Amino acid sequence: MRAHPVPDLLRARLDAGTGPRDRDDDHRLVLVVEGGGSRATYSSGMVLALEELGMARCFDAVYGASAGSLSGSWLVAGSAAECCAGWWRPGLVDRVTSLTRGLRGRPVIDVEYLVHTVGEEMIPVDWAAVVDAEVPLHPMATDVETGESVDLHPTITDKLSLQLALRASACVPLLAGLPIEIGGRRFVDAAVAEPLPFHTALAQGSTQVLILRTRRADQEAIDATRLERALVGRLGATRVPGLVQVLGSRLERRRADDVRLARETASPGTEGPHLFEVRPPDGADTVSPLETDPDRLRRAVMVGRDALLSALDAAGEPGLSA
Repeated sequence: MRAHPVPDLLRARLDAGTGPRDRDDDHRLVLVVEGGGSRATYSSGMVLALEELGMARCFDAVYGASAGSLSGSWLVAGSAAECCAGWWRPGLVDRVTSLTRGLRGRPVIDVEYLVHTVGEEMIPVDWAAVVDAEVPLHPMATDVETGESVDLHPTITDKLSLQLALRASACVPLLAGLPIEIGGRRFVDAAVAEPLPFHTALAQGSTQVLILRTRRADQEAIDATRLERALVGRLGATRVPGLVQVLGSRLERRRADDVRLARETASPGTEGPHLFEVRPPDGADTVSPLETDPDRLRRAVMVGRDALLSALDAAGEPGLSA
């Protein structure tokens, strides 16, 4: 792979040792982290590698979708290593994700427990450090009424508003319960409208974007699931008009994103903005969004970590030994 502007800028900023408040280049370099429930083990491992490389301060902002917002919070708080280990902590993911709980009419994915109990008592996150981080976190979510992808960063003023934004970003329709209300608007999972929020990052002036993916290149983008379509059909277009609209075009948009990112990673143009994606390697496990097996989840985190290191090494970046 020939030199790419995104890894080149990462290296230059790492060598300079500067952060967002003390550098003077003209670029806006941001990180985008894809989610996908337990499939986000892959992007979490990539976040872990960035922390190990000391690259967290190289970014001007971090944008996250769904579980990717949580991983992004770990990076800006400097706690990715401790938090990633939670993926394979015995009993933890089993408590967060439970199909049998859904049979009792309760959320299959308990995001509230994940943010408030796990994030405060079991594997504490310094939420104040996230709020005050020099690299700002931009959790994304989907507006139920309009179907728009919304950046919730402007709503974050303290720990509680941050936690609410993270819950909204990961509120998978039906599986995670009712939409989260913020400022009079109702939000669900970011992945419904913009699973890869590089579009928002570009619209906000980003010139270089590193995107951490959770699907292999040989995995086809999927359409709206039967569950999502059943939810929309049950609620009706009058109650969730935005979801009806966005689900109808999601597959086409996902395929277009895949084509664009693959092209611009392999052959960056001379003019910006520049996009560089990192994906799990071919042959890696296909991890379900509802996967709970600790060994499988730990393996995916480590594969994601190694994938990031390999991608940067191949692009001329200094890396760590696997």
